[in-house]
Amino acid sequence: MEDFEYVVRKQELQKIAFGSGCERDTSSKKGMTPFMRHYIYEDFPNISPTKYNPLDAFKAINTKPCPCAISRKGYSGIARFADTLNHGDDHPSPAEYSISTFPPKVKQSKYPFSSTAKRQTNSTNKNPGPGTHLPGGKRQIMYDHSFGGRVKMRLGVELKCCQRNTDICDLCQRKPLGDYWHKRNKSFLCRPCMLKEHREHKIYNAPQLKEFRKIRDCSEIHRHEGMPAKIWLMHPQVIKKWNRCEAYLSAYLID
Repeated sequence: MEDFEYVVRKQELQKIAFGSGCERDTSSKKGMTPFMRHYIYEDFPNISPTKYNPLDAFKAINTKPCPCAISRKGYSGIARFADTLNHGDDHPSPAEYSISTFPPKVKQSKYPFSSTAKRQTNSTNKNPGPGTHLPGGKRQIMYDHSFGGRVKMRLGVELKCCQRNTDICDLCQRKPLGDYWHKRNKSFLCRPCMLKEHREHKIYNAPQLKEFRKIRDCSEIHRHEGMPAKIWLMHPQVIKKWNRCEAYLSAYLID
């Protein structure tokens, strides 16, 4: 017990670390794992926004301060080593040219609007004019009654069925074409002469012209060929539909 020294002696610092006495290169990062490279300090400890010289940083590209070699082409892998092309602007600025000096290049068509179809220049309106119909009031088809007998629809234009039509216009002494007017089946006026009489009144005055009624012959729907029999030129159902439509519209139109 007397030879025991109750003193803790400081252990001497060994000259080896991690079981090796070789010097470690801490600047080249050679032989380090990616984890070690991520956390190790850079070789420029004095670089900060207020502690570095831009000229020194620019010269470092050529002087290679790091032990590692710096490639002049950049990084490898997905890097692009092709030379960049400087594309010059081929278009002048807005203040360097005038629009009037560059007329547009228009290719002339062989035909107007590239179409050979015929164009309708005048549009025809088939509707009756403002003074040719009576818009006011309710209109309906008129019927002729025979005191309990058969009811007959009153046609918009009287139909004259005969083997040969011998009616002559009193004004032009010609056979009427299409619809014409008659007065008690004795006096006749064709359409042009009726319009002329409404303006000039050469033979009939206005009250006398009101006594005329519109009539047409049967040559459009059938022919007789000198006999009482009929040869139909149109189907009877079509004629019936035509007469009904004409009878309804005649209530609105003015002769």
